Amino acid sequence: MRYRNTILIAVVLSATGPISGAPPEILRMHLLRDVRATGKEMRLGCLGIIRGDDAVIVDKASKIAMGRTPRSGEKIIVDRRTILSRLAASGIDAKDVRLTGAKKVTVTRDEIIFDSRRLIELAEAFVKKVRPVSDRLQWRIVRAPKDMPAPESDDIQLKPRLGKSPSTGYVCVEIAAISGGRETALSRVLFKHFYNTRQLLAAADIPSGGVVTPENTKIKVISVPHRPPEWKSPYGMICSQAVRTGTVIRPGLLKSQKPVVVVRRNQMVQMKIQMTGCSIVATGQALCDGRTGELIKVRNTDSKRIIMARVSTDGTVAPVYNKKR
Repeated sequence: MRYRNTILIAVVLSATGPISGAPPEILRMHLLRDVRATGKEMRLGCLGIIRGDDAVIVDKASKIAMGRTPRSGEKIIVDRRTILSRLAASGIDAKDVRLTGAKKVTVTRDEIIFDSRRLIELAEAFVKKVRPVSDRLQWRIVRAPKDMPAPESDDIQLKPRLGKSPSTGYVCVEIAAISGGRETALSRVLFKHFYNTRQLLAAADIPSGGVVTPENTKIKVISVPHRPPEWKSPYGMICSQAVRTGTVIRPGLLKSQKPVVVVRRNQMVQMKIQMTGCSIVATGQALCDGRTGELIKVRNTDSKRIIMARVSTDGTVAPVYNKKR
């Protein structure tokens, strides 16, 4: 019985190898916690430091493909199980490999991210330089950029330039990332011109036929995409319909006041002629109704001569004479 037990122990020991001895290592790899990758495909050699006694095996392991590199802003996690699986698929047994360092490797793209706000500031400063603004004309962003990734570099610079505009009234500004004299990234900012104009608002309820005044209205400056007509003062005009407080009073709602008739047909009027140092007053008869500022025919009661005269607010008329050439 003692002999049979001795044989059994010997068989077990021969199957498991020396108890105190560790399996021989042909590859040692220290994994990094964070890795920034470039190019299109990752290799095992970029995930850590690989050492070994056999240079051929070390080189083979370093070149093992680990999949695509991360896209911009993406993270790829590579764990030890995946690494050992790729090594085994390449003929390197897991028991011959010793891994140290991080449990998982986080891989990101080796790039610098330019914030969209910085791109917008550069574009705005550039468009003001090449397309000056004024009190009436402004440039407004209609297509803002996203954050722009670019390959990391010590000498990278951002340079704005004019791009191709989609149509008249637009300006496209391109922001290029330049490194080593080569463009590595590009972003675009689109501007459209807007014109400042004034908008009339009712500051109080205005009835139909009510006169527009500075007291019952207020003016607001707005921007419109097309060149507006020249601003004309609305004061003294009347509303063609009732307007509530806060309503925009558009030009179509306004009409000119019809002057009041101050001289009636056949009415006797005073004709005033202003001359240097004196004035002459005569009596005439209006031959038609007349409003302030209108020209009417007047018969001089003394000479019976018919003349043209302009009606004044006080009901008098001022003769108008054609200058002889």
